[in-house]
Amino acid sequence: MDRYVTRPGVVLTSICGEHMLLAAKAAREHCPYMTQLNESSAFLWRKLEDGAAAEDLLRAVLEEYEIAEPEARKAIDSFLEQMLQHGYLLRKGEQKNE
Repeated sequence: MDRYVTRPGVVLTSICGEHMLLAAKAAREHCPYMTQLNESSAFLWRKLEDGAAAEDLLRAVLEEYEIAEPEARKAIDSFLEQMLQHGYLLRKGEQKNE
């Protein structure tokens, strides 16, 4: 089961009621300075900050939102892939290679 870590230097904040990921310091070398998240993506990000694995995310989403498991799994996978592609998220163990 894949585990993920948030990139050091990336923080979730709220600006004018909008959820934003901000890359500070060395994180800017690996990901965009800023990106906006919707409410459910911010929910997932907070879980990742707490060390949640992919299956933990699925359980949390199913408890929090009224969504069927296949759709929840697809949405989580899409979120994780986007965060990995943009550099905000790392697979556990990758951060040592940078």
